[in-house]
Amino acid sequence: MFCFSNINFASDNAKQKGTLIIKFNGLNSDKGNVIIAVCNSAENYKDNLSPFIGKTVKIENNSATIEFDNLPFGEYAVKAFHDEDANNDLNTNFLGIPVENYGFSNNARGMFGPPSWNDAKFKLSDENKMIEIEIK
Repeated sequence: MFCFSNINFASDNAKQKGTLIIKFNGLNSDKGNVIIAVCNSAENYKDNLSPFIGKTVKIENNSATIEFDNLPFGEYAVKAFHDEDANNDLNTNFLGIPVENYGFSNNARGMFGPPSWNDAKFKLSDENKMIEIEIK
């Protein structure tokens, strides 16, 4: 009985992962890439240097789609930008305001800076979840 209980428990844990599919819309051109940061806590959401997962995806027909497989169920937030010049940096003007377009999960926008974790976070609790982010 104890053995079966452990097997079921392990099996339940294996099911606690899902695939996150993100579609990026509103891109100005096919130049460059979309740089994506998937964050799993308020702390790494605020820290631009250490997201939970970071990826780059090519743009086709002014949109891009990427899948993140085997993500543990939980809360996430996504931030992304259109790196038109492919320099791997979000270019800003002399005031620090981005000159490359960007977007966040829930299409959240901040007043003076990025939106809060609470505004951008969403729950991954299904085997497959698709979100769309407008890059503006």
